[in-house]
This record gives sequence, structure tokens and C-alpha cells, in this order.
Amino acid sequence: MKILFACDLDNTLIHSYKKRRADDICVEIYDGHEQSFISPRALELVKKIAAQILFVPVTTRSIAQYRRIFWTEDFRPRQAVVTNGAFLLDGDNQENFLKKVVAPYEAELKLQHENFSDNPAFDICRIVDESFLYLRCRDDIDADKISFDTSLTVQGANKKFYLFPPELNKGAALERLIEKFSPDKTFAAGDSVIDTPMLEVADISFGKGFIEFSDAEDFLEKILRAACV
Repeated sequence: MKILFACDLDNTLIHSYKKRRADDICVEIYDGHEQSFISPRALELVKKIAAQILFVPVTTRSIAQYRRIFWTEDFRPRQAVVTNGAFLLDGDNQENFLKKVVAPYEAELKLQHENFSDNPAFDICRIVDESFLYLRCRDDIDADKISFDTSLTVQGANKKFYLFPPELNKGAALERLIEKFSPDKTFAAGDSVIDTPMLEVADISFGKGFIEFSDAEDFLEKILRAACV
């Protein structure tokens, strides 16, 4: 049986230095500092899974942010979907995946960028890989009081906001992966509302409102038992 496992990265498979435990393995360095980590057990499990089924990270990270993840000497996923589905990375190659769905919203992305770039409520306002708008509120701003008038899909997490073209989502990305690789069954894992479209597409999903998990080791153990007998 051909199986595809699509997995979110941040706060699902890997975690930041803020949640680091003593024996965690660093997989990303940013600006000279250790940034992201994976537990030894999670790394062992994902390596076993990837040796037997198709493992594809699906992330909102930009191309550059994803390429900062160096994984380990003996493990690196060949494919990854980045920029919330806009691009598929295959080794050193880069394929426009859902990038075409951005074109009808390019003017709106630029307009919203202009609207918020000088807004003192935000300390970051940028268009990511020419595909979506990312905003981060200053710490002293109440993010719940911010509203948007736009045709873009607005999704927020804490102090962060993402404005996506409506068809640029992880569910559409997983559908494209299914078209490309024709698996018999799909697994997916994610931790946030941005992952929900992907979780809704997969045959078996791990996340809020689906099969809930306590940490990466939890859902990886279950996938290994279910898919890699």
C-alpha cells in the first residue's frame, strides 16, 4: 500500500527554543542562535516512517525559512511543501505548486501591505514569497481588537496574522500531493487552524478536532503502528 504522510512542522513536529528540553536536537540556527529543535525519539520515529512511506513536510514557512532547517546528517526529507502550498521543494529544485492561485489577489496583497506597513500596531509586515501577507502585532497591542476589510482569508495565532489568497491553503496543497503521488491512504498532522484544511482532506488526521495528540512522539508512534507494520 502506498501511503503519504503530510506533516506540519512548527509546534507539531519541531518546536522553538522556548520549549527546549535538555536532550533535544537542534535542527535550525537563525541569526547565530539555536532556534528550533526536535526530540530524539521524534527524530527516530520520523526516520523510521520516512524509510517506509512518503513523508512530506507541509509548512507556512517561506522557502528561505524552510531551507534553514538542516535536519541531521542521515535524514532530510526529499520533498517539502512551503509557503502554505505555493511551492514544492524537491531536493534543490523548486516547483510552483499552488502559486497560480495567488495571481488574482496580487493587487489585494499589495494594497493590504500598503495599508499595514506603516501601522504602528505591527512590528512586522511583509509579503512572503510573493504569495501571502504576514503581520505581527507589537507586544503591547490587543490583537483581538484588530479587524480586516479584505477578500483574503485572514487567520490569526496569538500576535500573528496571515492573509492568504483563499485557494492558497494546506488542504489544496495536500490535494495536489495526492494528484502527484497517487497514494492509497493519507495521514496528516497539525496543531493550528491553518492546518485544518489539510486535516480535513487526509484519511487519518492528528490535530484539534481530529485524533488529538500530546506531542510529536504520540502521533508518530500511532502512524508508525498504523502505516509501517
